[in-house]
Amino acid sequence: MIEKIDELVNEGLLKEAGIIKPNRKLYEFNHERIREIFKQLLERLGEKGFYLATIVGTDMLKDKKIRLDYYVVVLPEEITIVLRTYVDRDNPEINSILDLIPAALAPECEIYDLLGVVFKGNPALRRPFFVPEELVEKGIYPLRKDARV
Repeated sequence: MIEKIDELVNEGLLKEAGIIKPNRKLYEFNHERIREIFKQLLERLGEKGFYLATIVGTDMLKDKKIRLDYYVVVLPEEITIVLRTYVDRDNPEINSILDLIPAALAPECEIYDLLGVVFKGNPALRRPFFVPEELVEKGIYPLRKDARV
C-alpha cells in the first residue's frame, strides 16, 4: 500500500523531503491541500488502510511558522510516514480533517490549546483543553517559544 503514497508524490500533492529515523519517510505539502490529501488517502487506501497516529505541532519562532507533522501508519505494512506542513505563526489556521478522520479530534484540540493553531471546521476546539485556566485567561499558548508563563 505504500506505493499509493508514491502516487500522491507523482501527482504533486506531496513532496518527498527526506527520512526521519530509519525507514520513516517525510513528505511535505502545502497546508491548503490538507483535506485533499486525506481524501485521497481514504480513496486509495480505504478506511482500514491507514490510521492517523497523532499530529505534532512545533513552534518555529525564528521562521515565523508553526510546523505540523501528521504521523500516519500505512497498513498492512505498518509503515509510519510523516506528512509535514507549515502555517503562518501570526495567523495559524489550517482546515480540520476531523470529519474525515475522527482520530484527529484530540491532537487538533491539543495543538489549538497549546500553540493556538485554529483548525477551521472543528466544532470541538476550546480552551482550556490541557492548559490551566489562569494561562488561558492571560492568552498564553505555553508551547510557543516566546510564551511567558
